[in-house]
Amino acid sequence: MDISNSNVGAAVVPQSKGPLERFIGVFVSPEPTMQDIAARPTWVLPLIILLLSGALSGYFLKDAIIQMQLEGMEKRNMTAEQIEQARPMMENMIKYTAPLAPLLTTPLIYALIAAVLLFVGNVILGGEARFATLFSVTCWAGMISLLGSIINVPIMMNRQVMESATSLGSLFPSEEKQSFFHNLLGQIDLFTLWWVVVLGFGLAAAAKFSTRKAMPAVFIAWAIFAVAGAAIKTMFS
Repeated sequence: MDISNSNVGAAVVPQSKGPLERFIGVFVSPEPTMQDIAARPTWVLPLIILLLSGALSGYFLKDAIIQMQLEGMEKRNMTAEQIEQARPMMENMIKYTAPLAPLLTTPLIYALIAAVLLFVGNVILGGEARFATLFSVTCWAGMISLLGSIINVPIMMNRQVMESATSLGSLFPSEEKQSFFHNLLGQIDLFTLWWVVVLGFGLAAAAKFSTRKAMPAVFIAWAIFAVAGAAIKTMFS
């Protein structure tokens, strides 16, 4: 019996993309990259990158954060003397919390996003996603946010503001920057929309259904959180 061609027609398992291929693929070919990540989930490397990015962003933006806090004190009608008394303690606290807080909040935020996607994908859309898979695609999608930080943080440092230069909110005149409409437009950011699209590909791959089904659901979920976030920011501004 000739067995030389016995393996012809056998299923060929495609080789997994390496970390660098995945990193580049998130930007240039997100759909097949998210399919690869969903098939072989990994999250440690992208999460480490996000933690470092958050810590560095906090470090470089600490002066802008201090400026924002000082402006908040003025809006609460604190006197100049009260502000000067509170300023040393505030500056000392922000010096440490600005770079360190992202080390705690970043994993929690990305876990929350993965949990929301799990609810949307499995409960609402009837998919078959696992939390670990969704956490993986969420962390890799965060590379879009990394690029946004690389571009926005230097601009924010120069302007001494805590507002993305690539959002529609940055187009508002300064006297209108406490309105709900401004805060809502601040949620509509070039890199945020890009990130949501990549998340849509990730949800489709993880839950094993079409992009056409996943993408509107992810955008609707993001829109709900954007409106809620704008409302909360307006209430406390």
